Amino acid sequence: MPQQQQKVEGAMAKFPKRPDFGTDSRVRLIEETEKYIFTDPTDGMQYEYGEDSGAWFPVWNEQLIEQQQSAYGKAEEADEAADKSKKRRADKPARSKRENTTVYVSGLPKDATEKEVAEFFAQCGAILPDLVTNEPRVKLYRTKDGNLKGDGLVTYFKAASVELAMDILDDSAFRPTDTEKIHIEPAQFKERDAEGDGAKDAPKRPRLDPKLVQKKLNKLERKLDWYEGGEEVAERYKRTVILKHMFTLQELEEDVTLLLDLAEDVREECERLGTVSSVKVYDKSEEGVISVKYKDELSAKACVK
Repeated sequence: MPQQQQKVEGAMAKFPKRPDFGTDSRVRLIEETEKYIFTDPTDGMQYEYGEDSGAWFPVWNEQLIEQQQSAYGKAEEADEAADKSKKRRADKPARSKRENTTVYVSGLPKDATEKEVAEFFAQCGAILPDLVTNEPRVKLYRTKDGNLKGDGLVTYFKAASVELAMDILDDSAFRPTDTEKIHIEPAQFKERDAEGDGAKDAPKRPRLDPKLVQKKLNKLERKLDWYEGGEEVAERYKRTVILKHMFTLQELEEDVTLLLDLAEDVREECERLGTVSSVKVYDKSEEGVISVKYKDELSAKACVK
């Protein structure tokens, strides 16, 4: 006998056949309705025998109704839980886009070091330290042979330093003796191909404890004192104007008093447009940079125009 047929006959074996009703203790005759009722001893379910069809049918008693309601109730609870989960995901605020704090620099000397690059870019703000090595986050790109390409990435602690670096350091000489100029722009990150760009050979960084990372960032925040009366750095730089080519290093070397005269002259001229909070002369800048910080943003905009 085929296996499938054996299973079918086995499933039907629990229901007694018509000739056995008189001898089967599980079957009783209801005199009022003249119907045979079969009680399944395994689950207590009752079935009524149909004389016309010769088959057993479930009796719709309270037990069967409770089982059906229980099944529907569980399904409704599952649907309700799924709806609540969807609603929570829909109500969850979208993650804000992180500000870019990294600049891409090209035109670097082929013998520049990470330390040298970090010191150069530190003129515009604190360089974010690596949370594992504690070294400044400076990456210089190299060829497959290990030679420097002349470009790289520098990651600041604050996004405002990116704009300041482009204003002050872009199109300037990395070293006083360099004839070529460097170019600075905000870094643009793309998803790296898992098969290329040295992904297979790149060493795996250790997994960091998020709490430890946040603790280090908070410590660096306090150390740098980037807040001025509760005002963000970005707001502070809205009141700052960068002036270029105001002097040369040779002029400063020839006249040591020029440094003070420059600050006073610039303050006097700029105060015609508004109240000046401070004037700073970058005496080591090849571009002859002077920064002027106004008391309000409107005066700074008027100075630029």
